[in-house]
Amino acid sequence: MEKNSVIAALKEFGLTEYESRIYTTLLKDHPLNGNMIANLSGVPGPKVYEALRKMNNQGLVYTVEGDGDRRQKRYSPIPYQELLESKKTGFMDNYHYLDQELTKLTSHAETDWTELFTVKGYSSSLDVIQSAITESKSSIFISCWKKEYEILYKHLMEAHQGGIQIVSIIFDEADIDVPWKNFQHVQRKGALKRHDGEFAIVIDESKAIIMESLDEAPHSVISSHPIMVTTTLNYIRHDIYVNRILIDYSKEMEAFYGKSLEHLIHDF
Repeated sequence: MEKNSVIAALKEFGLTEYESRIYTTLLKDHPLNGNMIANLSGVPGPKVYEALRKMNNQGLVYTVEGDGDRRQKRYSPIPYQELLESKKTGFMDNYHYLDQELTKLTSHAETDWTELFTVKGYSSSLDVIQSAITESKSSIFISCWKKEYEILYKHLMEAHQGGIQIVSIIFDEADIDVPWKNFQHVQRKGALKRHDGEFAIVIDESKAIIMESLDEAPHSVISSHPIMVTTTLNYIRHDIYVNRILIDYSKEMEAFYGKSLEHLIHDF
């Protein structure tokens, strides 16, 4: 038996260093009086009696008194099986208590907050976006450039075939044949310039991902916070609304705002 290891294990059970030394000493030889315990355990004499009083109150040791010359108070340990069983019972009772109480605390926690976190790198961002599309349950709203669209096309098609509603607007693709609602963007340099490196997607109206790909350090920002989700979703919708109007009334718009829509685009 490695005594130091046993003492360390007993300390994990809640015994102090002195209590562990006294208990293992009494297991080897008992009953013993205080002086004998001090000599065999290495615990200082004054500390022995203090520890024994506490151990007696805890039920870890009990006193033994003899007749005649052996009437001096001596101590014996409870069997180690009883010690282990009591610690096991106490641990399991505490375990079940904490399991119930912590579950209650968790159930009362706020559920409408989320962290806003950043994924660094172009490829890593696309991996996250692909996973989000694959895990979608109801809807996908997306605005992006053709480059990213072609990378995501397979995942979008699988989502569509799985019954997911998809609405898209591709900045630099005037006409694209897809089985979901896709809208054209006005092909004017001034208008397109505003969207350089931009990517936005909303999954199930509960998660928003915005990517910036032109920066020297491409990255994406992800959040399920209701404010970010609603703002991003409305941004995509409003961009679609505006571009539908500009295309449906192109002659009137060009006459009023200029051929390149410069009086609209550069107004602010």
